[in-house]
Amino acid sequence: MCFVHDTLPLELTTAHNNDTMLTMSTLKKSESEFHHGDLSAALVLAGLKHVQKHGLNSLGLRQLALVTGVSPTAVYRHFTDLEHLKAAVAKASREVLGKMMVDALKSAPKNQTSKGAIDRFLAIGGAYIDFGIEKPHLYELAFICFDSPELKPDSPNPWELLIDSLTELNELGCLSDQNFKTAPMISWSLVHGYAGLAAQGATGNSGETLASKAVVLNAVLKSLDITAA
Repeated sequence: MCFVHDTLPLELTTAHNNDTMLTMSTLKKSESEFHHGDLSAALVLAGLKHVQKHGLNSLGLRQLALVTGVSPTAVYRHFTDLEHLKAAVAKASREVLGKMMVDALKSAPKNQTSKGAIDRFLAIGGAYIDFGIEKPHLYELAFICFDSPELKPDSPNPWELLIDSLTELNELGCLSDQNFKTAPMISWSLVHGYAGLAAQGATGNSGETLASKAVVLNAVLKSLDITAA
């Protein structure tokens, strides 16, 4: 998996329809106005917005230079080539997913009980699926591995959020030590697979997708024998 974090000022806000949208307040500055690091972040943010709307195939360095109002030469000071830029935008896409998972945790029950832990586990799984449904282009990009300079770890990191949730379930006696060993890959694979189908529009209408989402999350619990202690 290509989980990697170079903290980006991703300005995420919630629109009236509750879809997570990307603002572009850091863009459209002249080259001289960018502080060190700001241009790199603005280019990634512009790339994220472009991919969310149009998909990955039309993403280009010169195009983003035009959007941000700087010269192509300035872009190449931050990204050696298109693969490098795509890797950074993919990382930012995973961080959008991580943010959705964190937000789901904030809305989940806080009680330190086995039922509360299960509810939180289901909340992050549901957020993962919602990412595929609501942001299919970002989902498609997020887990592509690119040949580029190494980036720092993702923040928030979706994989670490999953591990933390499973650890809580294990410590509260909801998940056995034996099942805990395989739980990360089993739970990730089931949820990731369904989210991928949803991103491709292969899960039916909204009602059918919602019903199937519940079935998949319940299947994760059953496959790992996760029960309230």
